[in-house]
Amino acid sequence: MISHTGTLFNDGPVRRVVETALRAQRSQGALDLNDELRRFVRTMCAADTSRWLFPVASVAALLDHTADLLRSEGPAFFPRTFTERLDEARNGVPGDDYLHGLAGLMRAADQQPDAGFADLPLADWEATARFPELRGFGANWIYDGEYPSLSDSIAAFVEAEHPFCSETFSRLVADAQSVLVIFPRSDALSVNVTRWIPWVSHDALREIIRRIDDHMRTEHSGS
Repeated sequence: MISHTGTLFNDGPVRRVVETALRAQRSQGALDLNDELRRFVRTMCAADTSRWLFPVASVAALLDHTADLLRSEGPAFFPRTFTERLDEARNGVPGDDYLHGLAGLMRAADQQPDAGFADLPLADWEATARFPELRGFGANWIYDGEYPSLSDSIAAFVEAEHPFCSETFSRLVADAQSVLVIFPRSDALSVNVTRWIPWVSHDALREIIRRIDDHMRTEHSGS
């Protein structure tokens, strides 16, 4: 095993696809692998930068290449953590065949229309990947009960981050605005986001945007 190649399999898209397959395997039928890969493709294609940096076709090709390496070099070439994940996910199917199969499923998912949230609601892992700042805000400022209200939590957050707040604030506001645009209906918000990030509501997101916008105009307008 050449150590510097390990991250190719222990992080990045190969790991994520295998973990997606493993999650479906462990669910014992509760999750459909095809649906999970459609979610994976939807997440990859959610931002133009992701499409530009690593298109789905490249991920599928990397899976095929990994399968070829597994066949030619054997499991010892790969990090142990990768082969452990793969062995559990493949459930007895030869590893190279399994990886080629995943590559084919990825290509098929990429050829389908974008998965709509009405037919395929946001999964827990998907909400974390797409809206990490909202997830982090709840964990860091709400769930421990330190502040009596959401408004108090936001005020404490703003005070704690100032004056080095431009990057943190912009990411949180971007997440909040994205959720408002993608899920304007309360029922869709509940099914796709609030079930995974319980503090989120339309009013809460609007308050975050308003409070941060007020702060930026007052403290960082440059006037």
